[in-house]
Amino acid sequence: MRVFLLVFLIFSAPFNALAQTRSAQNTEGIGTLAGVVLACGAYRQLYQFEEILSRYFSNTSPTQAAEDAALRLYATAKANSYIFQRGRSKRDCAQTIADFSKMDIFKFELYSDGTLKTPNGQFLYPRGQRKLADGAVRTYPKTQPRK
Repeated sequence: MRVFLLVFLIFSAPFNALAQTRSAQNTEGIGTLAGVVLACGAYRQLYQFEEILSRYFSNTSPTQAAEDAALRLYATAKANSYIFQRGRSKRDCAQTIADFSKMDIFKFELYSDGTLKTPNGQFLYPRGQRKLADGAVRTYPKTQPRK
């Protein structure tokens, strides 16, 4: 699990600065982290992570081709680290999943029009969009119904 800790320490920082920049190295690191978490069986957390991450890639890529390239890079790194990690010991998985679930990306808000709001309050709109669409509602995290 030392591999995960190294990857986690190196690549948890990109989510603090995610809205600032995205490099191929960060994209690979994020994919590597996702593969480790998948091998640990954190399907629900990974689904939430990827829901936000896919919107992030879409909203910050200047073109569809750039978005597709980022997604391919992410998916390749995820698959490779999953293959590497799946046969390794699972004894540290509970802590790995707990640490993963505390990452800043889980503090992003997703809106029904595809807009993301970062933890620091910056809005990342879908390509070609300059503001939150009329009637857009927050879909993630789910708001608690009033009692």
